[in-house]
Amino acid sequence: MSANMSALPASSPGLTFGVEQDVSFHLEDLATKIKNTPQNNSNPQYWQTINRVIAYAASAEQHISEQQARIRELEELSSTDELTGLPNRRGLHEFMGRMLSISRRHDEQGVLAFLDLDDFKTINDHYGHDTGDRLLNVFAKALKSSLRDSDFVARIGGDEFVFVLVRSSEQDGISRARAIQQQIGSSFITAQGKELTLKASLGITAFNGESTLAQLLRSADLDMYKDKRARKI
Repeated sequence: MSANMSALPASSPGLTFGVEQDVSFHLEDLATKIKNTPQNNSNPQYWQTINRVIAYAASAEQHISEQQARIRELEELSSTDELTGLPNRRGLHEFMGRMLSISRRHDEQGVLAFLDLDDFKTINDHYGHDTGDRLLNVFAKALKSSLRDSDFVARIGGDEFVFVLVRSSEQDGISRARAIQQQIGSSFITAQGKELTLKASLGITAFNGESTLAQLLRSADLDMYKDKRARKI
């Protein structure tokens, strides 16, 4: 075998490359070797080189496909809360970006509600984080089951949740949001032989095509703290 051919890297159709490998460099190198190899049907070196080019190209295509699938998976995970499976803050931003755009085009209204679990820190400290996580999961399921398929709910951090009632007037949306708050209050978990009721303070704000998510979150957050103070009286 010639010096050029012996320098070829070993390859097979099942070969995969790490991200750090420059596939294009190997293909360029092999293309050069093809040019420098006599082209006739009886030259095995020529066909070996051709086969290696095909193997590298197939491997590169497979690697790119795997990387694209991984990117899609990471993008999905990055907009999903790992504990509850609900959308997270990024998921909320994506949904409301679409929702507010629809509201501007079609003059639609809706209601955004901010929920904060009552006494969650006390429960976490007293019963442990496993109980706290269980409470968050039960709360998330109870909240999701209270909404229509067209509505939206996200856990945006800690014990804070946001749900969105789409295509709803302010009056109807407020009534529905308060009913959901009451409905969730009938759920509970058991820890150390005690029933821990799910309770949450609620802030509500209506939106239309002129709203921004930052304004809505700020308004709903302020309204939630008013509700929390009133519930402690």
